[in-house]
Amino acid sequence: MSISKLIHKKTQKGFTIVELLIIAPIVILVIGAFISVIVNMTGEVLMARGANAMAYNIQDALNRIEADVKLSTTFLSTNNVTLTSPQGFNDDTTAFHNVSTTNSDQLILNTLATTGNPLSVTSGVVYLQNSPNACSSTQVSQNNPLTLNVIYFVKNNTLWRRVVMPSNYKTAGCSVPWQQPGCNPAIITTPTPQTMCQAQDEDLIDNINPSNFDVQYFNSANATAADTASTNTSNTDAQRTSSLQADTTVVASINLNNTIAGRSVSQSGTIRATKLDVNASTIAVVTPPVSAPVAPSVTATLSIPDQIVFSWGRVATATNYTINYSVAGGTYVAGATNQNITSYTVSAMRGQSVCATVYANNSVGSSPFGSACATIPNWYNLAYQNGWTDYNNGADTNIYQTGAYTKSSAGVVMLKGLLRRVGTATSGEIIATLPSGYRPAENFMFQGESSGGSARIDIYPDGTIRFQTGGTGWYSLEGISFIPAGSPYTWTAFSPLQNSWVNYNNGWAIAGYTMDSTGKVFTKGLVANGNTADGAVIGQLPAGYAPPDYLHMPTTSNNAFDVTGANTSGGITAKSIAQNSYRSIQHNFFAAGKASWNNLTLQNGWLIYPGYAVPQYTKGPDGIVKVKGLIYGGNTANGTVVANLPAGYRPAYRSLQSNACMLHLCRFDVLPTGDIIIADGNASASWSALEGISFMAEQ
Repeated sequence: MSISKLIHKKTQKGFTIVELLIIAPIVILVIGAFISVIVNMTGEVLMARGANAMAYNIQDALNRIEADVKLSTTFLSTNNVTLTSPQGFNDDTTAFHNVSTTNSDQLILNTLATTGNPLSVTSGVVYLQNSPNACSSTQVSQNNPLTLNVIYFVKNNTLWRRVVMPSNYKTAGCSVPWQQPGCNPAIITTPTPQTMCQAQDEDLIDNINPSNFDVQYFNSANATAADTASTNTSNTDAQRTSSLQADTTVVASINLNNTIAGRSVSQSGTIRATKLDVNASTIAVVTPPVSAPVAPSVTATLSIPDQIVFSWGRVATATNYTINYSVAGGTYVAGATNQNITSYTVSAMRGQSVCATVYANNSVGSSPFGSACATIPNWYNLAYQNGWTDYNNGADTNIYQTGAYTKSSAGVVMLKGLLRRVGTATSGEIIATLPSGYRPAENFMFQGESSGGSARIDIYPDGTIRFQTGGTGWYSLEGISFIPAGSPYTWTAFSPLQNSWVNYNNGWAIAGYTMDSTGKVFTKGLVANGNTADGAVIGQLPAGYAPPDYLHMPTTSNNAFDVTGANTSGGITAKSIAQNSYRSIQHNFFAAGKASWNNLTLQNGWLIYPGYAVPQYTKGPDGIVKVKGLIYGGNTANGTVVANLPAGYRPAYRSLQSNACMLHLCRFDVLPTGDIIIADGNASASWSALEGISFMAEQ
């Protein structure tokens, strides 16, 4: 055999059966060991990854809880938002409870609704409409805030975060909140059929045992002992709520036990979080009403001038109010509709009754009405100053008028009353002060009468009634009337003044005239330095303003009695006794054709003075009685009846009226019986004028 053949045989490839039997087990052992290493390495990786994921999820959930706790106002034992299906625990209206013998702990937080993400510095609180201020008010930040509940709970082995909101959350606030109510994702479809399901509950952790979510409460951030009363299942929700009100801090723990790659893996985490505002526990959710409010309790209070203020307390669940009112028995009219108010003021005239009905409203409906009525008095009593008081005393009680003021339906201010001064009066001292609405726009000077004869009284724009001259044994305010500042009537200045007469100025009224709604012409002003000849024209009224007859009107000039005339051509004239240092022309009378006059039946020898005003009386639509006429020849004894006014044209008490008799001051009193009598014996049989008689008819 050759060497080459031997070599060829030696290098032939392959294993013998014997060799294979020896090598195969070794290879199998090596491969098995390798696979085992690979499997172990993969399990470790899966377990590590799973543990990390568990730890991350736990920490993420705890971070979310911490943020919500810090922003919360109150820890709750049960939701304080009325649940709307399907926002309840069982996707219906089942309430949540912070502890339970059957379910896991539930963390229930009351928190503020905001206009944006609460972590953003540009977000603000959503304030409730009209609670109590309107959204446009600068005090809107004083309104109650809209609140909601954030709830953490375990169900079906998942830790959920749900936002629970009032059913009217979109319309209750001054803006729509950034937060949205959440529901179980399993029941949400697109489009969402449930009104309240605007967002999905947040799935924070899966595969969690209900017992592995634990919540404890503490009275302060540093407290070491938990408030067990807040988690005692034997306590009622109300008892736990009471305890939770004092708690500021939450400790939440999460424990997870999962099997990963055939191995048991556990992770846990705990956070301790404290509310940022530990004093916010009094902020509670405002829930939507389930029924209309009850009727408000309404009161009516008199407010000077000539106003009735209707007021009522706020009614639970009411968001606004509607008030209607009626004046003098007329048809009810709308005062305010759906307004966030608790009072409403109605203006009326003397003697008018005002009634109001008030309804409380909310989103469900309106309450039955609450009502109240009040009447504007015929007169307001004067609040005297400086020792002034009513003359009525002793035997004179109820004979003479008490000091008072009123405003007619035509807007004319009138005074009445017989006064006296306790002690010595000083010229310029204040008798009383009229309120706003009853004050002249300029200084007015009036003729008066007192125990000393002629008197003068001034009324200023600040409302002060000032004594100037006269005896203070008694002092009459009868016959004083004027147009107040703010009236709808326009004054026209006498232009020019005639016969050298000029305005006195120095704050006194500028000479002028106007006409009220009943046809009475009012003149005003303090004039000086003119021609005092009888009949000299001071100022000329235009057509339509002249009286129907020549009138003799009492006035004051140079602190003495004087007479002003008004002729049928509209001239306001001086009389021969006029003094020209200054004279007041504060008068009023009906223009020709503006009143329906009735003849007086004269008595005790008194006759009509030919060619002058016929003795007559009238009453304007505002109740003011006026008398005119020039008479002569009768009995001038004190107490003599000159004529009688019928029922409906009489004062309630004896009214003292200053007049002009043969260019001297004389007094005619009007009694409640209607008798016009000579009161001071100064009437003149030569001629006596009745033009100074003016008063409010009251019987």
